Amino acid sequence: MKKKIIIILIVILCIVLGVIIALYCIDNYRMKNNEPVLFSTWGKNYTPSIEEEIINEEENIEEEKEPKYVDQNNVKLGIYVDNGYNLELVTDNYYCDWSPENVMGLFYAVPTQESNIPNTNFDTMWKDYINQYPNANDCRIGYALEFTLNDGSEMYYTILNPDDAYFTFPKVMSFLYDDVNLVPGKSYYHITQDVMYDYTICSSLKLVGDVDTYTIASDIKLTAFCFDSEDDFDENGRYRGNSSYTITITKY
Repeated sequence: MKKKIIIILIVILCIVLGVIIALYCIDNYRMKNNEPVLFSTWGKNYTPSIEEEIINEEENIEEEKEPKYVDQNNVKLGIYVDNGYNLELVTDNYYCDWSPENVMGLFYAVPTQESNIPNTNFDTMWKDYINQYPNANDCRIGYALEFTLNDGSEMYYTILNPDDAYFTFPKVMSFLYDDVNLVPGKSYYHITQDVMYDYTICSSLKLVGDVDTYTIASDIKLTAFCFDSEDDFDENGRYRGNSSYTITITKY
């Protein structure tokens, strides 16, 4: 009888010790991985290994190496439409017909926010404004379209070149124009990818209703922005710089 009791006590003691050892191992593992422990007093004297210290130092160095994005671009940009006399800054909702094949608007991105500017000699006017900003020679113009469809899908398009513009079809047709580098005597025509050069300035964007424009349930947000490097875009390809101007396009 005594032997059975002793054996039972030994078994219980072994189980208790096993549980304690298991808990200690779990807590030790949690501490190494910076996770909350069950019994915090166990790990007070824990000292990271040399390998762990090296890994932590390398992680800190990597964090220090990654520069924080800072946009030094201070170009003030505005979106304009031709009112027949001048280019007029769009400051409120822009109303238009969204029917298929109907021109919704030709929107000019100009490096100023004056209320009205002359619509003659666009190239000279544009260069005069951009030259007011030091180190703005590398400035390029891009656009973003944002809207919601009837099914709740949220659409966002970054447009930097003609290939990007075609992705908006058939929700809405988008065409880019270079009004700054017009060739004398050449017909006014939208930019195609084969003539998209380093010096090309996408100074205007034409929006035209398409076969699926009716599926757009919200207003259309149009943003024009000035960029000079890939750093001006986040990991999703969206502009994150300082130089931008947004208008709201509303259907009649």
